[in-house]
Amino acid sequence: MNDQKAWERGVWLMEDIHGRLPRHARQQLGDLLADYRRYKWEMLALTLTAGSAAVCRDCGGQCCQNGKYRFSGLDLLALLDRQVSAPTPDFSRKPFCPYGDADGCRMEPLFRPLDCVLFICTAVEARLKNTVINSLASLEQKLRCNVKQAEILLERPLGQPLLLLAEHPVDTPEVIS
Repeated sequence: MNDQKAWERGVWLMEDIHGRLPRHARQQLGDLLADYRRYKWEMLALTLTAGSAAVCRDCGGQCCQNGKYRFSGLDLLALLDRQVSAPTPDFSRKPFCPYGDADGCRMEPLFRPLDCVLFICTAVEARLKNTVINSLASLEQKLRCNVKQAEILLERPLGQPLLLLAEHPVDTPEVIS
């Protein structure tokens, strides 16, 4: 299965799972996803106060290479929860991330993949105060716990890359058929 087909299958899979959720599970997931987006936003805000925008602009996005496996099932559910369209990936741009373009990431910060939000290069890290580093570490733990809670709720490895979930769905014959 090529990357585009895996993407389409992964989107379909997550849309189907999301659409089949009972009301109470959808509410629980919605609460988890609200926290997921909020924690990511808080992390991004902390790095922005340290001047990460200028560092990233000067760097040109070296961390955005080979990013096709960064977008997870949970990242897609976060979009579905807010009724935001998923990005249209361009897998021909190797080695650059298929979810970006010459202007950078095409996703709003709240919806960027968790891996992208958690990654802090040495140039940005050098600008961070210890209190900010501690806050970032705390937020990372909250995010990782949040992912685990969502995985337990839906009984699926939602933290895995969407492309891999599509190629290797976990015990979902009634959904995949």
